[in-house]
Amino acid sequence: MGSCAGEEGVAPPIPPLRPCDQFHLFVSYSSVDAVWTHRLTGRLEAELPGLKVCLHERDFTPGRNVLENMAGCIQQSQKVLLVLSEDFVQSRWCLLEADLSLVGSCLERKPVLPVLLRPCRVPLHLSHLTYLEATDGRFFQKLVQLLCTPSQHLAHPPALRSAPALYSGKALLTLDCINRDSLPSWKVGSFSTLAVPDPLKEVLEDPELYKQAVGILNGVRSPRSCLRYLGCRIILAIVLILLSVVSVFLPLVLGLQELQPARRFLVISANAFFCPFFMILSVNTLCWLRRSSKKTLRELAGRVGEANLLLAPHSVLMGCETKNKLYFVYVLLGDCKQTFLGAPDGEAAFQEAILRFASSYACCLAHSHFPHWEEAAGAPGHLEVGPCFCQFVSLQLRRLGGVGVSPV
Repeated sequence: MGSCAGEEGVAPPIPPLRPCDQFHLFVSYSSVDAVWTHRLTGRLEAELPGLKVCLHERDFTPGRNVLENMAGCIQQSQKVLLVLSEDFVQSRWCLLEADLSLVGSCLERKPVLPVLLRPCRVPLHLSHLTYLEATDGRFFQKLVQLLCTPSQHLAHPPALRSAPALYSGKALLTLDCINRDSLPSWKVGSFSTLAVPDPLKEVLEDPELYKQAVGILNGVRSPRSCLRYLGCRIILAIVLILLSVVSVFLPLVLGLQELQPARRFLVISANAFFCPFFMILSVNTLCWLRRSSKKTLRELAGRVGEANLLLAPHSVLMGCETKNKLYFVYVLLGDCKQTFLGAPDGEAAFQEAILRFASSYACCLAHSHFPHWEEAAGAPGHLEVGPCFCQFVSLQLRRLGGVGVSPV
């Protein structure tokens, strides 16, 4: 069995495998990070003779169910190494492996060793763990020390830093409306205000504030026109099309040649007007739901802006891009507000920015995607990953032609 080279004296050897273990380490990573991971595991296996590392593309049993492979290899490993990056977080495969490794950690006290390869938004179910930083100059020595330490001694791993459970730009919650699956496409969803969801309790201590903010959205009414029903729209559109066709043949039925010139002109003018008029009405009838949805979403965006005026002082923003789903994000706005206050009427400009742009900014944070951000990328801001709020507002105003007060 190989031993680990320590900085002083001889370090303890690699813990021997138990009868139920086949590997010392199971490594979970995104395919995007495969080159870095393979370089790391290759160095570990070269410098630690006897170390057995499990990699999914090398050690999974061919023909076996993927889930069975993952569960089996994790159960047969002493420790689990997670290579954290934005690609890892967005990979369903890796998230599933992370869930399984946490189950193993709870059931058998297997140490889970997260390695932060690149800054990323750590998922909630991983945020309580501690991690090693790949950029640390002593990263490899620390990892070797952990691998050489018996699992029972790693309840509190040494020389590690706690991953922040809360940071500016963190997506807190995606809230679906009540009965979302059975909600008609024309109806605006209602959101529960019975209790504050668990992910928001850490930042919203007053439950009345949450109820008041969500209650503002619940005040948006669904359309009551009979056109909300598809059958009504189709029937009305058919009637209008038939009227348009009738107006085309009406002059033939009346016999234009037998009419007096004044009456003939009147019939032709009426025909030229009503034929396209009924056709346009039929098209508008069929497109009613789309127009109504856009109108409802504009009203919802306005209501979300009002709710964000309540939530922003608590570093929470709400986003809405559909009629049945809300996004809540945690973002520190103090520095951005100071940028606004440096302009004339800064307080009013900041309030207007919250009303107009906070909802779309929250959605972008929730999706980790900022359209057109490359136009302003590289400019200093108040958020580590992506644009801060004042940068986002400035970019939106430039794209809108400068309508409003730009903070930067």
